[in-house]
Amino acid sequence: MKTILRKGKLALAFAGVVVLSLSGGIAAQAQDAASTRLQGTWAVTVTQQDCQSGAQIGNPFLSLLTFAQGGTMTETTSNPMFYPSERGPGHGVWHETGHKTYRASSIALITLNGALTAMQTITQTIEIGDDPDTFQTTKAQVKFLAPDGTVIRTGCATAVGARYR
Repeated sequence: MKTILRKGKLALAFAGVVVLSLSGGIAAQAQDAASTRLQGTWAVTVTQQDCQSGAQIGNPFLSLLTFAQGGTMTETTSNPMFYPSERGPGHGVWHETGHKTYRASSIALITLNGALTAMQTITQTIEIGDDPDTFQTTKAQVKFLAPDGTVIRTGCATAVGARYR
């Protein structure tokens, strides 16, 4: 009788472990599905703004952002403001902050005749709307840093992205 009770308790404990494992796996799958919403390459129209007034500065330009599984990102831009300097691609990280909301930060090197003259950092909150193939950034924070890390200039921007297919 004791053996039967012991086997029954073990079977019940095993069933509990299986149920907990499966429910944890389902939650992880739901979280993974949510984070995949941003994964992929996006064609992004960027508009520079005055940080205080929100007034547009210059013409909008195109950037490409690629968000990889695991939270890394790469970015390149057609922004002409860097001439005669050259701006390399941006490299960064991203993570989910809420339902269809993400935070991304990147850094790019700016060189002139092969010498590092500045670095550009961009931090933005990205929101995917009802259409899963579009996103919006209402205020990106942009900083330009000297090679020693001193802030040279700051700026703001908005962006609208469309998933590249």
